[in-house]
Amino acid sequence: MFLSRLLLWLCYGVLGTAGLSSAVFAEVAPEAEVKAAVVFNLLSFIQWPIGWQPTSRSLHLCTFEASSIERELSRHSGKPVHGLFLVIRRIAGSAEELEQCQAVFVESANPSALARAAATASSQPLLVVGEGAWALERGAMIGVSLVSGRVALDVDTVALRRSRLVASSKLLRLARTLIE
Repeated sequence: MFLSRLLLWLCYGVLGTAGLSSAVFAEVAPEAEVKAAVVFNLLSFIQWPIGWQPTSRSLHLCTFEASSIERELSRHSGKPVHGLFLVIRRIAGSAEELEQCQAVFVESANPSALARAAATASSQPLLVVGEGAWALERGAMIGVSLVSGRVALDVDTVALRRSRLVASSKLLRLARTLIE
């Protein structure tokens, strides 16, 4: 019961649909809206290293291309996450740009961007969230996909630890696949 409520909260987030059941939410919300809400809410379940603090009062969630998910993520821009204001940034994917990000979302159609983000995450606390069932195999720390109209999360705690990030136990209990 608790886990289903937590997953429901991840989906609803701040979309204002708390009165709907998860089945209704999946039917009325476009896939991009659901995935964007999940990605936004995932940020609250990740702990960055002690002493880590960006130079500005913002947390940068970067994307690689214009898409429906990026448009939906931009609706969350300016909202608080860990006491910081969320900024959604579209980047080309250079190492210098990735160094300015605290999290990155990579769509399934861009495996080379996922590989670049994973390489950067090996040297800095960068959360790499990928779309699709194969996201972890391609370098993501968290994979987000829709399976039969439901959100599925895959989590690689080894990759998270390499980047000095910690996922909350609540998030780990939701994972369909957990690499430890």
